[in-house]
Amino acid sequence: MRSHPSGPSTYSIVGADPEAGECGVAVQSKFLAVGAFVPWARGGVGAVATQAFAEITYGLRGLELLESGLTAQAAIDSMVDGDEMREYRQVGIVSADGDSATFTGEDCFEHAVGVSGENFAAQGNILTTPDVPEAMAAVFIDAEGNLAARLLAALAAGQDAGGEKRGMESAALLVVRPGGGYGGTNDRWLDLRVDHSESPIDDLARLFDLHTLYFGRTPEPDLISLDEAVDEEVRGLLDAQGWWDPERGIEDNLQTWLGWHNLEERWVGGGRIDPVILRELRSGARR
Repeated sequence: MRSHPSGPSTYSIVGADPEAGECGVAVQSKFLAVGAFVPWARGGVGAVATQAFAEITYGLRGLELLESGLTAQAAIDSMVDGDEMREYRQVGIVSADGDSATFTGEDCFEHAVGVSGENFAAQGNILTTPDVPEAMAAVFIDAEGNLAARLLAALAAGQDAGGEKRGMESAALLVVRPGGGYGGTNDRWLDLRVDHSESPIDDLARLFDLHTLYFGRTPEPDLISLDEAVDEEVRGLLDAQGWWDPERGIEDNLQTWLGWHNLEERWVGGGRIDPVILRELRSGARR
């Protein structure tokens, strides 16, 4: 009987939203800083989760194989073929257009299970029950919101269904899309990690809320016009917080305030203001 090698034994889900052009990974493990090992993604290409006795090169190789035109299943087949440790591996892959596949080696610690469907693949090992991946898949399919919110909801569902036998320690959420990163010069729309915590999924959810605050986008129809009443209120709120320079216009003053508070990605201009910014201004004045 072969001895079991160790590694990031965990549960994860890779997902894609072809309409939004997004793909990503959510993962939790009783393993320090799981986000440094398991999740891989490339905008316009796909996402990979490599775990159990993880072969880290599966991440980059899987993305390269997808980019070369292989299907998700063909990419997995290519990676595990000739891998002498493949029975200890677990990997999930989804392409940017939603094609997916998952692989679980026969020697992964029980319960070790994977399921895949349109736009997702969910997998886990050392699970309290084999139902964990199915629970993640069901929530991912039915959840509302953007891809990141759905991946996070699926991760929480995996824990609610029993999660990993050893408990929790770290979690990560990675979502990419072409030009989606800060300033539009890279694909990393969201890359959040909780490296060591007794409640990593809850902590990850709080980070996601902050990311939404700083980098979210309010739909055009919901933006607020800086009409006379709103203009006067914004001027007063900025002045009350020491951010009003009478020699500059309202948009210049507002942009300065946004930059100081790391909210510059919420700038819209054109005589309009994001309602989230108006809320934060009001909150700042109350504080």
